[in-house]
Amino acid sequence: MLLLIGSIWGSSFLFMKVLLDDISPIEIVAGRLFFGMLAIGLFVGWRRIRVRVTPLLIVQMSFLAFIGNIIPFGLIAWGEEHIDSGIAGVLNSTMPIFTAILAAIFLAEERITPMRLAGIALGFAGVLALTGVDIVNVTDSSVLGQLAVIGAAFCYGIGAVYTRSLLGSHDPVSLASLQITLAMVLTIPLVFIIEGSPGYGMSAESVLSLLGLGVLGTGLAYVLFYWLIDNIGSVRSSLVTYVVPVIALFLGWLVLDEGIGLNVILGSALIIGGVASVMRGQAPSSVRPTNVREENPSPQNP
Repeated sequence: MLLLIGSIWGSSFLFMKVLLDDISPIEIVAGRLFFGMLAIGLFVGWRRIRVRVTPLLIVQMSFLAFIGNIIPFGLIAWGEEHIDSGIAGVLNSTMPIFTAILAAIFLAEERITPMRLAGIALGFAGVLALTGVDIVNVTDSSVLGQLAVIGAAFCYGIGAVYTRSLLGSHDPVSLASLQITLAMVLTIPLVFIIEGSPGYGMSAESVLSLLGLGVLGTGLAYVLFYWLIDNIGSVRSSLVTYVVPVIALFLGWLVLDEGIGLNVILGSALIIGGVASVMRGQAPSSVRPTNVREENPSPQNP
């Protein structure tokens, strides 16, 4: 199941690259949210899971819809217009590093340990190895694409830290369903503002990619990830973080003939090593939050 989830999320970068031949980044966001909403909504209905919807929860989940879905989905899709899908998959895997930094700033029970600090440094060294010194040249389109994907990982980190305050009193799958539904509703006007009246002439490959990205990557993978947490715990479930960039690189090479140079191998190894150090370097908490279920972390959804 771990490999299946990692393969689904890793293939998301390939699906987005294929879709960019036919539709725009914001249309990709809307399409994947629509099919993801259907998939996870059917599961919630089948299980008869209910969430106590309040005005405050709607506001909170609307924020998460923007920071955890609309913005990062759009940034990744836009970034892949300028960089390889495999590179995007590797850069997106920096999400736990940003989560560790933000958690140490905003959560009283979290702090930066020496191992986490080393992991953060190692991860950023991997980003530099992968992108090169041109990362400061913001006039270069490929650099902007890389920064967009890194920005998406940062957004996921914000969402993961913010979500921790909501998981104690609500079922996580029902929250995910509400979040994706709100994201879909909020994306509709953006499509018309940015694209006007969009056309939908798509190849068979794009249609299948959109179904895979939405039904599998944005819907089913959420459900499977929480099932995995229930069965093996959050620590071992987090190993999916290491599977995603490997799958993304492999599929980019196999299907799209994307090159894998020495800088890609070195940068990927450093980033994965940094993520491993960050995740293994969690300090014992001196303050325990009363409304947080640690066994239900927010999933990374590329």
